[in-house]
Amino acid sequence: MISPARHERLRFPTVSIFLLGGLLGTGLNAAILALAHTQAGWHAAAAFFAGTMANLLFHHVYYHLIFVNREIQLRTPFWRQSILYVLISAGAAVAGFLLHDVAHFSLGLAATLLLSAMAATNAVVNRIATFSSAQPARVEYASMNETFYEDQTSTKKVNFIRAWFHNSRFRKLHDFVAESYRPGMVVADLGCGNCLWNRDKFPVVGVDANLFMLAWAKANGYLSDSRVSADLSQTGLPRQAFDLVVMSEVLEHLFNLYETLEEVRSLLKGDGRFIITVPYDFFLGPFFIMFNVNCLYQGFIKGSRYHRYRCGHINHFTISRLRRVLYEAGLHLESVRVVNGLSLFAVARKRSG
Repeated sequence: MISPARHERLRFPTVSIFLLGGLLGTGLNAAILALAHTQAGWHAAAAFFAGTMANLLFHHVYYHLIFVNREIQLRTPFWRQSILYVLISAGAAVAGFLLHDVAHFSLGLAATLLLSAMAATNAVVNRIATFSSAQPARVEYASMNETFYEDQTSTKKVNFIRAWFHNSRFRKLHDFVAESYRPGMVVADLGCGNCLWNRDKFPVVGVDANLFMLAWAKANGYLSDSRVSADLSQTGLPRQAFDLVVMSEVLEHLFNLYETLEEVRSLLKGDGRFIITVPYDFFLGPFFIMFNVNCLYQGFIKGSRYHRYRCGHINHFTISRLRRVLYEAGLHLESVRVVNGLSLFAVARKRSG
């Protein structure tokens, strides 16, 4: 059913990302250039240097946050990039000095559009400088404390928005699973974490990379059994033994997405259901904005390494992408709904033929 060589990332459109970055960076460049020269009285050369440097530093952060999910292994040291930034800014300063002497400053301001093309080199460097997010994030996740997801539901430990989001998704996931669950069914939750959605204590076998969370979930009755596995394509669970397989907020983390979906197919009984939730993560959508702002704050202000790697999110799902991926993996998307404008809740079955 599945081509094992296929590892396509489900990405945001690259052209849109570059256009947005270029627009924002150039706008910042022009604003600083104009304010520094006309309001602060800086020499045009200094204003051009400051504007261009601000543009470059903006792109450094922007492309790191957006492209850190591209699984690129080569990383360029920041000090080398800094030399490039200074050289480009110095070139802009020289151009500003010449324009100051031979033309009206408005020509120099208009020329920022052309000078910003010099920052395209920076985009290439940043593209190379981004690094793998899935594996480092997985390492961070495996060592998290046992109550990590429970903590995400408490306004005493996280902000109101995060607590609301996680409380809502656990409650709605419980109701979503309950629509399909019948007494006597056998359920597996792959990538279960604390399995907090299971408040009615259905008999669930959990598989996760975090031993501490699994132990906590079993001790508190959320799991009836568990398996530790960092690779969800190799769960060690019995074949064709499960009426329901649940994967909530997991598919977006998987580098071996298709192999894991093959494992899901092998675990399901013939009429079994695959229950999925993933972020509704389209470019500049509500989840995209909220998630990236949170990663910036948690990762670079609060110091969470897990969030610096964007929590390992390397796949981005819309309804059409989810349907296509499931179809290619031998599964049929039976139903899908958008929840809170931020998540997709879906049910799939094995596809015949």
